[in-house]
Amino acid sequence: MSTGIERRLVLRLLSYWRDLLKNEQDTRLFPSFADIDPTAIHDIWQHCFALDLFGHESGPVFRAVGSEFSNYFDGTLANLPVSELKPDTLTALSSGYFTEVLEKNAPISRGGQIGGPDGTNLLYRSILLPMSDDGETISGFLGAANCREEMLDADSDVALMKDVPTDGSKEFQYEIF
Repeated sequence: MSTGIERRLVLRLLSYWRDLLKNEQDTRLFPSFADIDPTAIHDIWQHCFALDLFGHESGPVFRAVGSEFSNYFDGTLANLPVSELKPDTLTALSSGYFTEVLEKNAPISRGGQIGGPDGTNLLYRSILLPMSDDGETISGFLGAANCREEMLDADSDVALMKDVPTDGSKEFQYEIF
């Protein structure tokens, strides 16, 4: 592994989002979905999702969903309102705090512990980043999430980690400004 390369999904996506606004002539508060180049973040794109905010009475709707993120849901997420997600699932926990992003006008990352379907503990991280069609009004969100199973090594009682899908929750929150 190369030194100096951030491995955490949420921080890599936040860095990419910030880079979209680095042009000195750019006075926008938020980037647009049109600015996103999935090939520029190809190694994390499969964990990402986009939520469309306007024009949906029931709240944000999944506009695009990466293949890894869609594995955390039993069904089709595209065009599904966030309000229809089963509570205490990774998909709900990683997209359900959009109102806080709207209130703060800033990206927010959350993480925590969630119970897996087989009783194991899963650790997850997620991020929601505000997006805008006009540069000032939030019109959607770019998000990402992943999780790891926490297992104990029988010989040493050391926690091991492994990527898996999820259900259940204890969470913590990061506000990113």
